[in-house]
Amino acid sequence: MEFFKNIYQKAESYFLGRADESALRVAAVSKGGGISTSSQINYEAENMMSKSLKDWQTAIMLATDREEPNFADLSSLYNNLLLDNHLSSVIDTRILFCQRSPFKIVDEKGNENEELSYLFERTWFDDFVRLVLMSRFQGRTLIEAFDLNEEGELKEVNEIKQGYFNVKKGIITKEIGDTKGWPYREGNLQPYYLQVGKDYDLGMLAQMAPAILAKKLGMGAWQDYVDKFGVPPLFITTDRIDNNRLKELYNAAINYKRNNFMIGQGNEKFEVGNTGGVSSSDTFDLLVERVNSEVSKRVLGGAGLTDEKSFVGSTEAQMKLANDRFESDKLLVKNIINGEFRQKLIKLSPIYAPMQNHYFEWDNQEAMSKADMADLINKMSQNYIIDPEWAEQQTGVPIIGVREQMMTSTNQEQSNQNPADVKKK
Repeated sequence: MEFFKNIYQKAESYFLGRADESALRVAAVSKGGGISTSSQINYEAENMMSKSLKDWQTAIMLATDREEPNFADLSSLYNNLLLDNHLSSVIDTRILFCQRSPFKIVDEKGNENEELSYLFERTWFDDFVRLVLMSRFQGRTLIEAFDLNEEGELKEVNEIKQGYFNVKKGIITKEIGDTKGWPYREGNLQPYYLQVGKDYDLGMLAQMAPAILAKKLGMGAWQDYVDKFGVPPLFITTDRIDNNRLKELYNAAINYKRNNFMIGQGNEKFEVGNTGGVSSSDTFDLLVERVNSEVSKRVLGGAGLTDEKSFVGSTEAQMKLANDRFESDKLLVKNIINGEFRQKLIKLSPIYAPMQNHYFEWDNQEAMSKADMADLINKMSQNYIIDPEWAEQQTGVPIIGVREQMMTSTNQEQSNQNPADVKKK
C-alpha cells in the first residue's frame, strides 16, 4: 500500500506542477475551495436617516482627503439620494439602454464568434454593465469577478462597497476605516478585481446632491403643511362653562374626522374654518418640478423625455442629446471590456481562453420589426424569388408550401424570358 501511495503522490506533484494555474483554480472554486474577499467583509447596516447640506460637505471633504480618503459617508449619502424615484428612473434609463443593446464577440477580421457571444448572455454581464455605468454617477467603483460555476463560467460579479476599499493603499478592508486589508491591485487577488474610474472621481451625484437634498427638504415641508393645514380647523362655540360639557365637546371634536358629524345643545355652534388661501402647489410642487428638470438635464441632456407636456419636436431634439450619452456609455463599456476585463476573464477560467484573439463589439445593425420585414418580403417577392425558409425565420410565420397560382406565374415569367437572357444568367 505504501508503495502505491508514494507513486500517487509523485504523480500528483508532477501534474499539479505543470497544470495551468487558472485550470486548478476552476477545480478549487467549483468544489468550494475558493473564498471571495467580498464574502469576508463585515458590512454595516445601511443608515437611511435624512441628510443635509452639512452631511454633503463633510462627505466630500472626507472622500477627497489625500492622506486618508474615506468614502463611507459619501456612499451613505449616495444611497440616500437614490431613494428619489425620479433620480433612480433617469439613471435606469441610461443603464437599461446599454443593457438591452445587442452585442457580439468578433475576431480580428470582424467576424462574430457566436459561441463566445453566448458566454456573455448571462445575468453577470447585465450586472457588470450596471456597475461600470454606475461609476459615472457614484465615482470609482470596484468590481469583483471571482466565483465560477461547475462548468467553469463566471457565476456572478459583485461590487465592493465604496467605504470598504482604500484607493490610496489599493486595499480592500474588512471594516470601514481599517488601515490594513487585502491588496487588489497586485498579488494573487489582482486578476479578480477591476476598478472603474479614477481614484478620486466622485461622480455626478456629488454635483446633483444639493438640488436633490433641497427637493427632499421641500417634500418634508409639504408633508408638514398637509398635517397642519390639509384639513380645515374646527371651531366650537358654547355658552356652557361646566367642565363635564367641555370634556364632552373636546372628545367630540377629536372624533369629528371619524364620525363626520356632531350634536350640540342650546346655542352651541360648530364651524369649519379655511386654510388661509395658501397654495400648496405654488409653494412646494414647483420646487419638485424644477429639481426633477435639473436632474433630467444633467443625466439625459434635457427634460424632454421625462416631461409629460413635451412636444414632438422638442422630444426628437431631446432624443438626439440623450443618444450622445447612450453611445458614450456603450463606448465606456466596450473600452473597459477590451482594455482590461477581457484579460481578466482569460486568467479567470480556460473557458474564456479564446477571448485572447477576440474582442467585444456592439452590434449597431438596426433590427427590423417582424411586420416591417414581412412588408419588405412582400415587396421584394414581386421581382425576386424569396427563400421560404429564410422568410419563415425572419417573420416567425410558418410556411408550409407555395401556392400553385404563384408557382404557375413564376414558371410563366421564366418561359417568357429571352433565351439569351436566361443563358447570361
